[in-house]
Amino acid sequence: MEGLNARLWLDDGSVVIQAELTQFRVHRTVLSRHSQVFRNMFSVPQPVYEDNIEGCPIVHLSDSAQDVSHLLSALYDQ
Repeated sequence: MEGLNARLWLDDGSVVIQAELTQFRVHRTVLSRHSQVFRNMFSVPQPVYEDNIEGCPIVHLSDSAQDVSHLLSALYDQ
């Protein structure tokens, strides 16, 4: 699993999650609603991101791409 995950690359997403070599463009609000970790991360003022895609900040995770895909699929009922 490398590159973009087409099922979880949402045109109106506001944040790009990168796990290993896979990127997911999803909604900050959905992540915050379901995860205290993301809620805390997004509640702190963030610096201007130089590392972005189409204006969306990239959040790098140390989790496997497969694990992140499973998590996001559950959140988005896919």
